Amino acid sequence: MRSINCLVSVLAAIIILALASMPAIASGTDGSNTTIQITDDRGRTIDIPYPCERIVFLVENAMNTMYAVGGADSISGIGDIWMPEQREPLFRAIDPNFDQKVRISKEGGMVNMETLAKADPQLVVLWSVDWDDEVTKAIEENLNVPTYGVFIDSIGDMKRQAEVFGHIIGEEDRAAEVVDIMTKYEEKVTNVTSSIPEDEKPKVYWMWSDILGTAGLNSTANDLIEKAGGVNVMELWTNETRTLEHPTLNLESLVQLNPDVIYMWYNPNLDPEDVVSGKDFEGWKDINAVKNGKVFEVQNPLIFDFHTPRYPLALMIMAKDINPDKFQDLDLDAEIDNMFVDLYSVHYPGFAAA
Repeated sequence: MRSINCLVSVLAAIIILALASMPAIASGTDGSNTTIQITDDRGRTIDIPYPCERIVFLVENAMNTMYAVGGADSISGIGDIWMPEQREPLFRAIDPNFDQKVRISKEGGMVNMETLAKADPQLVVLWSVDWDDEVTKAIEENLNVPTYGVFIDSIGDMKRQAEVFGHIIGEEDRAAEVVDIMTKYEEKVTNVTSSIPEDEKPKVYWMWSDILGTAGLNSTANDLIEKAGGVNVMELWTNETRTLEHPTLNLESLVQLNPDVIYMWYNPNLDPEDVVSGKDFEGWKDINAVKNGKVFEVQNPLIFDFHTPRYPLALMIMAKDINPDKFQDLDLDAEIDNMFVDLYSVHYPGFAAA
């Protein structure tokens, strides 16, 4: 009997903890659930209608998550889209009403409030670190609309985003599926790389477009490097800025860190060959990655968009580049197509309906 009572107590505690972790829902005067409290990536708690039916996305990466969790009809407005010729065909394939959504432009870094108001948002999602940034304040003060600040600096943030977005539109079950999909594809890499001895992992320098700007220890790119079976050279740097999301070092420090691999973000003005043999990179010639030709560049930012639920594809590509002997049998074309089907019910390439 004592063991049964203990079991009941444990189960009760688990239920209480689970309930405590759920977002708070406030009831309307008619007894219906009308609002919900959620916390954004800035740690800011906001009240929004539940389920939320009109959401404006000023940050495209996060919009990919909303599409994955089944929220196409909840998107009422869209901000700027980077490389639209590559991304908009995907959005049109998964959202027949994509071209009817209000398009919100920016002028001098500030959102056009007139067009934003036309989207009649109940929530605006934007990239923001600061609770009091100018765009956040302008939207909330002028339109009296809550804002959700997105700031992704870990893979865990991507899974949380899916859960939150699924919840605010009442698609919790689909959100759980999306998290499971991300985890399933991620484990196709981590189940292999988790057993690589530390002394066999290549040192990786992540190179943003500003060349000496890199991925700090608190960044999604750092997570990619580690999960792909590498070591971020920032682990070996003693400068206190190494923990930032995007620290900047000098060439002397980079040469001393001597990475085995250089991994370049997509750069239309620079190729790996420029780093290996270009005149502007003569000071890099003694770096192991340069001497051995281990310089890679992100070729397709749509596939390698690691601030979307597609981040496992970036992980697979990087793992195959930096640890080729461990992933010889990984069929990237098949994995990419399968993940697009699982997330968006379309094939890649071409975006034909699955």
